[in-house]
Amino acid sequence: MSERYLVMPRGINVGTRNRVPMAQLRSVLVDMGYHDVATVLQSGNVILTAESAVADEVAAAVQQLLSEEFDVNVPCVARTADQIRAVLDRNPLREAVTDNSRYLVSFLSEEPGVAAAAALLEEDHNPEALAIAGTEAFVWTPEGVKAMTLSYAYLEKRLGIVVTARNWNTLQKVAAKL
Repeated sequence: MSERYLVMPRGINVGTRNRVPMAQLRSVLVDMGYHDVATVLQSGNVILTAESAVADEVAAAVQQLLSEEFDVNVPCVARTADQIRAVLDRNPLREAVTDNSRYLVSFLSEEPGVAAAAALLEEDHNPEALAIAGTEAFVWTPEGVKAMTLSYAYLEKRLGIVVTARNWNTLQKVAAKL
């Protein structure tokens, strides 16, 4: 049985580091046996179809490929097409958000520990807002991404797991291609 996935490498093609040509990445993924491979934007959002795989295995395979083929060592997180649609449907901060470019979903490599998540949610992050649901953290940052405190690095440190984030506009573009 085949499944559509979004694979999200963290921090490729941002600035001058971790450069990966998207056309070449798509080609190598096809050579590896993935189907219907597409990329969205230059930041490494990879959509692909995999046979008999689970999200963690697909993420690990792409992470290894980036390391071996492009000498880029970054963590990857993957979600199925249905999981991405569920994230968009869930949208726990919809009442607060006024600018989708400042609304991020941080994708967590696993569910955070209950105590760590509860402690983070109890804190005042004003003017930012945070909601955690399963393996996603939703962050509204009204002053913009450059000023945010609830960054992927902060969440990663506090929760002790791998985190990568995408803004709401990017997720909507990705969902349209899934």
